[in-house]
Amino acid sequence: MTQDRGVRGLGVLLAVGTLIATGAYVFVYLYRWEWNRAILTAALFIAAEIALVAMLLTRRLRDVQRELGAAGDRARTARTVHAATPAPRVTFAWLSRPDRLGVFVPVLLAGGVLLTGVAWLVERLAKLTAGPATERHIVDRLDRLALPPNGFLTPRADRLHLLHGPLVRSRR
Repeated sequence: MTQDRGVRGLGVLLAVGTLIATGAYVFVYLYRWEWNRAILTAALFIAAEIALVAMLLTRRLRDVQRELGAAGDRARTARTVHAATPAPRVTFAWLSRPDRLGVFVPVLLAGGVLLTGVAWLVERLAKLTAGPATERHIVDRLDRLALPPNGFLTPRADRLHLLHGPLVRSRR
C-alpha cells in the first residue's frame, strides 16, 4: 500500500512539474512570438492538466468505493436484487415446442420466395422503363466533368521559354 502511494505521489508530482514547466514556456514562446511552439506547449499543458484531474478523480472515486464497500453488505444487497427480479416468461409459446413448427417454416419459406419474385418483377420493370434515355441523360451530365482537349495547360512550342526572361506579358 505504501509503495502504491509512493508511485501515485510520484505521478502527481510529475504532472504538477509538467504543468509548471509547460505553463511557463507558453508565456516564454508567446513573448518571443514563436506561435507554433506556444501552441504545442499549450497542448501539452492541457494534456498534463487533464491527466492530473483524472488522477485526482480516480483517487476520490477509489476512496468513495472503499467507504461504500466497508459500509454496505454486498451479500444482503445481492439477495435483495435477486428477490426483486421477476420470474422469466416465455414470450413466444408456440416456438417453445419444436413439434409445432410444421406450418411455420414452410410459410416463412413461401414468403421469402414470394418477396424474391416481387423484387425480380420490380427490377425487370425498372430496366424496361429506364432504358437508354436515362443513360443519355447521365452521359450529358457527366460531359461537364470531361477534361479540356489540351489538358489544363496550353501546349508551348518552345519548352525553354521560361529561361529567356521573367514571367511577364510582353506589350505588343
